[in-house]
Amino acid sequence: MDVRYPAVAGSFYPADSELVMLLEKFFGDIGEMGEERRIRAGVAPHAGYVFSGYTASRTYRAIYEDGFPETFVIFGPNHTGFGSPIAVYPGGTWVTPLGEVEVDSELAKALVKASGIADLDDLAHKYEHSIEVQLPFLQYLARREGREFRIVPVALGLQDVEVAEDLGRAVFEVAEELGRDVVVIASTDFMHYGPVYGYVPFRARADELPGRIREWDFRVIRRILDFDVKGMFDEIKKMGHTMCGPGGVGAAVVYSRLSGAVEAELLHYTTSYEVSRSTDAIVGYASIALRK
Repeated sequence: MDVRYPAVAGSFYPADSELVMLLEKFFGDIGEMGEERRIRAGVAPHAGYVFSGYTASRTYRAIYEDGFPETFVIFGPNHTGFGSPIAVYPGGTWVTPLGEVEVDSELAKALVKASGIADLDDLAHKYEHSIEVQLPFLQYLARREGREFRIVPVALGLQDVEVAEDLGRAVFEVAEELGRDVVVIASTDFMHYGPVYGYVPFRARADELPGRIREWDFRVIRRILDFDVKGMFDEIKKMGHTMCGPGGVGAAVVYSRLSGAVEAELLHYTTSYEVSRSTDAIVGYASIALRK
């Protein structure tokens, strides 16, 4: 059986007992596991937990209180450039410090077949962090209730409206065909600002920058909350916005819309500046839930 070992444990998130302590802190306000199952998709950031962990936890808290599905299809941007432009992990298990998670290989293979533009490929996932960092949140919450879940990781090096529409539709079709209860997670960070990223589209005092970045991010977020995939991509292009995972977000919106979602909620927003106080690199983070 193929095993995907953690690439960023010990850097993006703790690799030891501190991980559980951190997750307990993030989820200190969590309620009971629900049974409603209204949430069809969620958006969560993928930076180091010190910067975006609490924001990501808001997505997973909402899912937990709504009720756990059988399978999470997790879209994340491919930052490494390795592998297929649209890479679906074929099967086996993913390992984190909290244990193993099984890949839903049947759904993965069906997704590739239904899509026509995706490939079964593990190389794109080998060193990529954007999906890996989501798993400890799910593992911690599933363990609380003795629940099990499976995943279908999808790394996107190619991201546009057509890709989003194709993948969102394909996930919906195969979930229906296989009778799977699926929630889609779109892993993305929003604005990347500063000399470290080689991107300084506007100047402002240090204390004004987070507000300016928030303005730019909210122009994109409003499109997501309106289920407007084309509008989101148009806004990104118009502004030169540096959101890194629009393809996955678009696919999540398409899937949620097809599966009956009618409302979207911004659960939390912050920037890395709140922690680092550095203007050399500022990134925006948002958690969003899409419900039927």
